[in-house]
Amino acid sequence: MSMPSLINILPAVARKAPETPEEVAAVLAEARRLDRRVVVFSTGHGIPPIGDTSDRILMDISAFDQVEIDPAARIARIGGAVQWRELIEAAGEHGLTAPFGSAASVGVTGYMMGGGIGFMSRHLGLGCSSIRAAQLVTPDGQYRRIDSGSDPDLFWALRGGGGGFGVITSLEVNLTPVPQMAGGVLAWGIEDAERVLTVWSEWSRQAPEDVTTAVRLVQPPEGPALAVVVATAPRPAGQLSADLGPLISLNPMLNTISNTDPAAFLNEYTDPEIDTTEPPHAFEHVLLDTVTPQAAQLAAEFGQPATGCGAIMVEIRHLGGALARPAPGGGAMDRIEGEYSLFLMGPPEAAEKMAHAADVLSDFGRGRTYLNFMQRRTGRQTAYPEETIGRLADLYEAVDPEGLLDHPHPIVRRSRLAV
Repeated sequence: MSMPSLINILPAVARKAPETPEEVAAVLAEARRLDRRVVVFSTGHGIPPIGDTSDRILMDISAFDQVEIDPAARIARIGGAVQWRELIEAAGEHGLTAPFGSAASVGVTGYMMGGGIGFMSRHLGLGCSSIRAAQLVTPDGQYRRIDSGSDPDLFWALRGGGGGFGVITSLEVNLTPVPQMAGGVLAWGIEDAERVLTVWSEWSRQAPEDVTTAVRLVQPPEGPALAVVVATAPRPAGQLSADLGPLISLNPMLNTISNTDPAAFLNEYTDPEIDTTEPPHAFEHVLLDTVTPQAAQLAAEFGQPATGCGAIMVEIRHLGGALARPAPGGGAMDRIEGEYSLFLMGPPEAAEKMAHAADVLSDFGRGRTYLNFMQRRTGRQTAYPEETIGRLADLYEAVDPEGLLDHPHPIVRRSRLAV
């Protein structure tokens, strides 16, 4: 979502676009004087769950867009508004990458605040685990550098805790060499959805740990509905194709598996861009522990164009691998407690049927969620263990006792966890 279109659409008491940390602090001070809450954004992906912004001050931080790569130290220093496309292209010039997501236009900072999973995550792990340090303006107007030595508690919270602890103006991120990468899609007609899902789910239980895949049942605006498997791995295309043998044996009508690199893959297979001239899409999400033949059948039925739940995309993404293991010295989110992620996207009129589909398929999990896929305004109880929620709430009360920063997923106080 581009900044100009968002600025034109969202109502607000005031719109501010600070260009320096000092100007950020001034906006926060003004909000406090006016007794108004502040919504911080760069790309706008986190705006929809907040809802009505008419009484808020909107702070657009898109001016914080610098990218600096230190190839010797394998570190990126990036502004708080940098998008994945920009970071991956800059790092790729040095044969490096970071744990990128599945949408090129998503901001790196927001992605990492909520954990960060994408199409190399079974190999690279959570995005937030790569954060080395953050520079931010806290709600009281202080400009601080946060790392494991300066403030270990807040550093823990910034790595996957969901954000809301300040206005992040820059991050330092560890980079990883990816000397080889293959990726692409396999595609079938939507009538093959159940067959593809059944074979894929069985195959995924034994899939190599560094192969990341997802099945997407998609209904594009033009052309036929498809069942698509998206796949990546840090290896040559021939080896990835061999790994995908059971799926390729299903004779896909399209096979684009080839040698690539993170930037090329992300640009070609990025998630659909948000069209701000259309009504906001409805979303549903839940984590699953398994995809049984019954679950595959149900998901395939929900993804059918005429008789399904009305979603334009039903995605089941394979997690596990590095995502399932606690990251060394990890933060508030150091792993994902689910083997698969279910995500549905569709028009507003399909919201009720999509919610039903997610509820039915949630029987194959424990009702857990991943924060970045939660598109309705809600707390964080299903995304974190109770102990983590309590610790985040204590930190939030210490950093922002007035609740100056408005967040799409508020941190529920420990005393309200049972509500």
